[in-house]
Amino acid sequence: FIKELVNKSCVHRYDRILKEWEVSLIWSFTVSIFCIGGLLGSLMAGSLSSRFGRKHCLLLNNFLAIFGAILMLLSRTANSFEMIMVGRFFYGLNAGVGLSAQAMYLTESAPKQLRATVGVTIATSLSFGKFLGQLLGIRELLGTEKNWHWLLGFNGFTALFQLCTLPLLPESPRYLLLERGNVQASENAFRKLWGKNDYNKEVVEMLEEKAALQSVRSCSVLELIQNRTVRWQLLTIVIAFTALQLCGLNAFMIIESIGRKVLLFRGYMGMAASLGLLSVTVYFQKTVWWMPYCSMVLVFLFISFFSSGPAATTVSLPGEILTQSFKSAGYTLGCTVNWTCLFVLGTVFPILVGNLGNFCFLIFLAVCLICGLHVKFNMPETKDRTALEISVEFERMHAKDKASEKKKASEIKVQETKL
Repeated sequence: FIKELVNKSCVHRYDRILKEWEVSLIWSFTVSIFCIGGLLGSLMAGSLSSRFGRKHCLLLNNFLAIFGAILMLLSRTANSFEMIMVGRFFYGLNAGVGLSAQAMYLTESAPKQLRATVGVTIATSLSFGKFLGQLLGIRELLGTEKNWHWLLGFNGFTALFQLCTLPLLPESPRYLLLERGNVQASENAFRKLWGKNDYNKEVVEMLEEKAALQSVRSCSVLELIQNRTVRWQLLTIVIAFTALQLCGLNAFMIIESIGRKVLLFRGYMGMAASLGLLSVTVYFQKTVWWMPYCSMVLVFLFISFFSSGPAATTVSLPGEILTQSFKSAGYTLGCTVNWTCLFVLGTVFPILVGNLGNFCFLIFLAVCLICGLHVKFNMPETKDRTALEISVEFERMHAKDKASEKKKASEIKVQETKL
């Protein structure tokens, strides 16, 4: 329907019928501009959530979606495909800001023992949103020539719903205490969110973190990159978010019993094995009659490993391994990497398929192996630990590397002295 609108608009304005490649080019740009908006939105998310707070950032973000939805709804009447482009750009901005701000709000508001489980709801909600969009897009509902613009503008109704309901919830307790220094407001937020559950231990841990970071302000992305004390956390975030998109593709409630590190490692190793076997079965599927069935099973296995590992654990990762002063910048950087890789993958993948054919899966296999091995050897377990404890564990793990380097250097000096 959108391609028909593109042709109709050009005929009406310029009395010219576009060629097929010209329509495809406009269609491709319309699709990819969502990723560009998402990239810009993720770059803004850290500063906006630190300045206005997690809750108010999400509230203001709804206006981007509502404005984009209005453009979508009017595009058919105005006979303008450019309005769809601009609308998708605003949708991308909304998604980029919302993904970071929502992840921060949820992980900062949840109890420590439920933080990872709450993080799973992000992946679950994304999957449910995709399912709902596909469901509404069938011809029996909104996937018709008469109603397709209502399908494109449906996101505005969900934003309007959040705009009406989110004011009923309090601000993030961690944000109120650690960034605003308002102990009373933080306790009120805890009381409203947790009810009669004991939150004193959580407050004490946050006060300890606040005391440890008394003279440290919220850092920008550039400062996060330049700070050597969190370089392993930074590397873990970049690799995890990169592999999330470049693994070749949403969540089981087993994180708290197994642990985030184990799930990430098993997930990426299982995905790598599935992709390796899938390359073999796809290669032989024209010569062996039962190979397509093996390929189908391997695809389901791949999705299972992805759902129980990376999809369930990656989005909330910066909120667990970084202290409060680095969290906003960490989410901004992680989501920026996510949107950049999504855009690059959408652009490069058709070229890879054309040149490598069935063996294009081997590139994704290598990405999964690299991320899995990094998690295995360079990331501590985050289960039931505070951000300060995780930071200390990162330093302890990699202090061994520094000690071994110093030992080797001293041995070399001794040998030079003997010579």
